[in-house]
Order: sequence, then C-alpha cells, then structure tokens
Amino acid sequence: MAVKDIVLILSQISFGAIATFLAILYWSHTRDIAWLLIIIGVIVQYGQIMYSTFMMFGVLGNDLFIIKDVLDIGTLLSIFPLIFISSAFIVMLVRFKRD
Repeated sequence: MAVKDIVLILSQISFGAIATFLAILYWSHTRDIAWLLIIIGVIVQYGQIMYSTFMMFGVLGNDLFIIKDVLDIGTLLSIFPLIFISSAFIVMLVRFKRD
C-alpha cells in the first residue's frame, strides 16, 4: 500500500469522525427535518468510509449482498448519503416554494 493511500485512508477516517461527531452533537439541538436528513447522510457516509476501509484491509469480505449478485452493502452505503442529502434539498425547496 502506497503512502498516498495511507494518507487518504487516515484523512477520510479522521475528518469523517470529526464531521460525524459534530453532526451528532448538532442532532440534539435541531428539529428541522432538512438538517436531520443531512446529519443522517453524514453519519451514513462515515459508515461507508469505515466499511470500505475494513474491506481494503480484509476484515470484511465481498459477500455481503442485499440482493444476491446484484446489490451489496458497499453500493447501498455509497448511495444512501446522496439520497439523504438530496432529500434534504428537496425539503428545503418545497419549504421555499410554499413561502
């Protein structure tokens, strides 16, 4: 494994942990659905970072399929943050449209 790969992994884990910690702290102070969706997206994104790191080091195998040979956990963890953040933007746009 090259040094740049190690730096990438460590920086993703470090900054992801900071973002997730701050998101969890903010979660207790907000009741806005758009912010909650963004917070959930950040948390799921960190889960994806950890999952890909575990896969890279061989801790987890490639056999965690939701739908056999079609959809695996890694794909879902890559898509879900974008779904949550997109949903937050939709909520905000609907809110602006009503005002």
